[in-house]
Amino acid sequence: MFKLLTTRTATRAQITSRLIQNAFESTTSTAPIEQVPRFVTYEYFLARTTNMSLPVYLEVKKNKAVKHTLIQRIEGDISKLRQELSDELGISPSKIKVKPPRAIKITGDHTEAICEWLTAKGF
Repeated sequence: MFKLLTTRTATRAQITSRLIQNAFESTTSTAPIEQVPRFVTYEYFLARTTNMSLPVYLEVKKNKAVKHTLIQRIEGDISKLRQELSDELGISPSKIKVKPPRAIKITGDHTEAICEWLTAKGF
């Protein structure tokens, strides 16, 4: 490639086509079809913030005595997300409240566990 780029007889079209071909070869996947990750669809979606972080927040009240975890920007089936939080993270269903219009409020500090769980799910 460098020989083609350094010779004076190479035209721009030859240089451009060679660069495009090399870029295409480096981006194509050689993995077998069964190893290529598949997209998973859920019945709910969490939109990330403008900073590209997860919309999971800790709310502290009454001089740090009461802590609540807030999950905001939920689109889709909120009750399905509530059920999965209860099943997979072991949070009691009585501690998980749906807060209109698109949020969930959980009693206690579960921000780290929820962020790790959502990241593992691909959000």
